[in-house]
Amino acid sequence: MRPALLAWTLAALLGGQALPAAAVDYALSGYATLGWTQSRGLDGGRYLRFSDHDGSLKTESRLAGQLDVRFTPALSATLQLKLAPAADSDQGTALTTAWAFVGWRPGNDWLLRAGRMRVPLYLHSESLDIGVAYDLARLPVEMYSMSPSNEFDGISAAYTLPLALFGGSELSIDGYGGRISATARLWHRDGAPPQLAAGANFRDVDVKLFGAFLTLRNDSTTLRLSVNDARTKPLEGSRLPVSVPFVQIAPGLGYFRVNEALPGPPIETVDRLHNIVTTVGVDHRFGDGWRATAEIARNRQLRTNVGANTTGGYLALSRELGALTPYVSYGRLRTHRTQMDMYRRLLAVQLPGFVPGAAQINASQRAFAESIYAADQRTWALGSSWSPPWGGKLKLEWARTGVGEVSRLLDTPPGQPGLRDAGFSTTTFTYSLAF
Repeated sequence: MRPALLAWTLAALLGGQALPAAAVDYALSGYATLGWTQSRGLDGGRYLRFSDHDGSLKTESRLAGQLDVRFTPALSATLQLKLAPAADSDQGTALTTAWAFVGWRPGNDWLLRAGRMRVPLYLHSESLDIGVAYDLARLPVEMYSMSPSNEFDGISAAYTLPLALFGGSELSIDGYGGRISATARLWHRDGAPPQLAAGANFRDVDVKLFGAFLTLRNDSTTLRLSVNDARTKPLEGSRLPVSVPFVQIAPGLGYFRVNEALPGPPIETVDRLHNIVTTVGVDHRFGDGWRATAEIARNRQLRTNVGANTTGGYLALSRELGALTPYVSYGRLRTHRTQMDMYRRLLAVQLPGFVPGAAQINASQRAFAESIYAADQRTWALGSSWSPPWGGKLKLEWARTGVGEVSRLLDTPPGQPGLRDAGFSTTTFTYSLAF
């Protein structure tokens, strides 16, 4: 709750103490989504942590409350608390601070904020988890799974100016900087006992972020371009490998030295991973209720041959027909060659059983490969939202996901081969409301 305390302390210092209580305006709001997902064709596995053959209420369900306080026309503060599945465990829920900032407008064109805010990676970054803000039952994970955290603690500045383009537009130029402690989740199919248990493994990381983005808006179109710098290190202080050397123990026989416990040449390491994430998004409303939305992101890994090095994006087309808005979407996510080749080599090199410690070394190589965050998947989705007369949005979606070599968004049961060159279907049903 530290970001909330910081934001409200700043608000009090800047303006709250100088005003009578009656001059302060308060507004309470919130949103909620109750969602059910079921994934078929995974042979006992799970998709997006919770979705399996039996179905789950945890993948999409959220509840949040927000307090907005306006101290003066120029000074305000926002606090939003969200209840959702815990980020550091696959059991239970957690109450987290999604927003906690103070905002100050020194003039009509400027907005300065300090506290906890949303990382501006996506067109829907500010409305993330607010199901009534968009018609898709789920924002495409091929784009919206890029970041281990969607929040940061820091500062931002935005300058907005009107333009004559496209019959009248508004251009916003934003910059931000800060950091966040987040939890990265890795799935290790078989683990490497006794050091690493099979299943979900959670690692606390420290992420430093800064970046800038441009947003051009008019009545029918939103365009966004962002460049984001992220530098990540484990909170326990361990260093991260640049690559892993191959150790030959006989002609045609060897292994990758994936940890210091194995003999071999030194492992080159860095203290932080360094990623540059560039995103482009467009949302356009045509006539007669038609709407098209597209986003693409390039996540470049600069310092290592492991970690995330991906391109992802989607295209969605919808049409509003009264209270119904049917849509179709296509998403694609893939890891680039350097990281994918490393993933392949780690799985391909297997020591025969007669070599002492072969089983442990082979398991360690697989576990290391699973930390690369490799992904090769595509999803077609067909669905519709309905705005009922009592409010909110009901949504139904059927999606077909195809996996090439691997997808880090899938949990494969222990002892089973991962899904490869195959597909599965996911049905999602949600009801969202804002209050």
